[in-house]
Amino acid sequence: MEPERPDPEQLLRKVTEEAKHARRGKLKIFFGACAGSGKTYAMLSAAQEKLKEGVNVVAGIIETHGRLETAKLLEGLTLLPLRQVQYQGITIKELDIDAAIEKKPTILLVDELAHTNAIGSRHPKRWQDVQEILESGIDVYTTLNVQHLESLNDMVANLTGIRVKETVPDSLFDNADEIVLVDIPSEIILERLSEGKVYLGEFAKQRAAQHFFKIENLIALREIALRRTAERVDALRDIYKKFQSKQQSISDKILACVGPGSLSTKLVRNAKQLASKLKCPWTALYVENDQYYRLAKEEQNNIKRTLQLAEQLGGKAETIQETQTSDAIVNYARKNNFTKIILGKTNTPAYKRWFFKSLANEIIEKSGNIDIYIINEDIPPPKLKKQSATYATWMSILYAIFVIALFTLFGLPAKQWLEPETVLMMYLAGVVIVATSSERGTAVFTALLAVICYNFFFIHPYYNFRAYHLRDLVTLAVLLLTGLVISTLTSRLRQQHLVTRQREKYISELYDLSRKLIITPGKSKIAKVVSHHIGEIFDCAATVWAPDEQGNLEIISHPGIKAELKEESVALWVYKHKQEAGAGTDTMPSARGFYLPLSNGDKIYGVLGIIPKDPERNFSSEENMLLGSLAIQTASALERVSAAEKMRKEKEQPIGPL
Repeated sequence: MEPERPDPEQLLRKVTEEAKHARRGKLKIFFGACAGSGKTYAMLSAAQEKLKEGVNVVAGIIETHGRLETAKLLEGLTLLPLRQVQYQGITIKELDIDAAIEKKPTILLVDELAHTNAIGSRHPKRWQDVQEILESGIDVYTTLNVQHLESLNDMVANLTGIRVKETVPDSLFDNADEIVLVDIPSEIILERLSEGKVYLGEFAKQRAAQHFFKIENLIALREIALRRTAERVDALRDIYKKFQSKQQSISDKILACVGPGSLSTKLVRNAKQLASKLKCPWTALYVENDQYYRLAKEEQNNIKRTLQLAEQLGGKAETIQETQTSDAIVNYARKNNFTKIILGKTNTPAYKRWFFKSLANEIIEKSGNIDIYIINEDIPPPKLKKQSATYATWMSILYAIFVIALFTLFGLPAKQWLEPETVLMMYLAGVVIVATSSERGTAVFTALLAVICYNFFFIHPYYNFRAYHLRDLVTLAVLLLTGLVISTLTSRLRQQHLVTRQREKYISELYDLSRKLIITPGKSKIAKVVSHHIGEIFDCAATVWAPDEQGNLEIISHPGIKAELKEESVALWVYKHKQEAGAGTDTMPSARGFYLPLSNGDKIYGVLGIIPKDPERNFSSEENMLLGSLAIQTASALERVSAAEKMRKEKEQPIGPL
């Protein structure tokens, strides 16, 4: 039997990843239960040992908190100058990433990995600074408390009653090259606190002792830190065993279904914890349907942040477009062999539970042999304002009044001859007419108005709101219910029609751009075509950046235009690192524009910049996929032009003597 041949693309991808990992710096985390456990002291002690061995060690940023014995360990170490950031009249000192990369030490010391950077910094979080430094090939020593691990955020909050806002993704912890557990008894930590070796100032000491630094909290945190370190050791051992036995089979796969509510973050953290215990892969899934476009902007942002959180915790984030949510989730789970589904259960009002089946119940009925886990909501979600498309406007209300008044005026002179069923059909027709061209709120208002007018003008006794016969009450109830159902269904169909038209427009624009790029010569003309098309599609200002002959990045779609310094720095960073940056990302999020690399494989040809006219605009998952496709097409066109230019130059070179 002929042995199975390996996939060449898979081998190439593996070799590329291994080469990239070999160039990457090593991360060593000094891990403890809380502040005052001696992490910084242990890190500096290890740095001093490396210094004695002749290793080039530089202190990037160290927080001594006034501890003399800790500050003494800085002697002999090179201190990196800190970057000063002005914020609201205050000077804040932060780690200087560029200075660290330029100095290129063997080991860089970076204290407090979970620290939040000042507004205006390249990255919002210090752990993102560390990632960039690691990518440049520099080893990093850093410190971290257990309460700052993202997946443990809810657990620590339940144990201590204090929710930590500064968190670090578990993937960074799990992928660290070395974890050093710094553990001392809880009594010693309290003793150090009373001596002022944890926090300076009497008020700070008292407040810490009354809240976080209680003996029961410290014992719980130590236990969590020990357990989390042990889990990592077990995971490494399992990986080693699988590598030795070449075991690739995976028994479990977890699917976490997320939504716009705040419960989704808790759901994702629980999925991560369960996946860690079962040692299996997991995915966060969001089903995007017509309801997405009626969500408040904050809810749309919650979805995006939750999916980003899943990726930071080491999971996979997926978005699919389907009309029926429960069917989409179950079909996706079966197609991709998921064995467990994690769902959120919100605090739904009793009347809704009586009349409507919850998403969780629908999935439980359809799941078959897939295990279902339900996560309850602790507190009711805050009420957020929906998008204006859901609510009625004054113009649409006046239009509804006009339509119902028109049918009423038409029916009044003939009410002696018209059957009640005919009048009902007239009003239902009015509801449908309004629903097809107005918001759902207006359609519901129209249904209510139709019931009121029918009762007032066409039910005996006339011109009052009394109804003496049971059949009249039933008729009014049926009219109202039918009107509400018609208005809801019509509104949904209208929204689906708009989404379908939008998708058709995207496909048409993508085809049109690809056709034009094939016949367009020259980088500048290609850039102009791309910027024009993207500007039309997304209602934004689009720019294409490419290096000139000297290697300096410039805007080639609009020659002669000089970009803002901040936007130019973002484009340069994207070109250098081949990663997305700018608005809506974790790198330079304060920029006005969103920037994508125009790359094809390992080769980068430029940068695509997009500045929406509406600063609050969020791109949907479908729009992000379209942007990615447009960027790939643009990169391919620029690659074609570059190859043609290279061939032309080679032909123009004089041929030497034979």
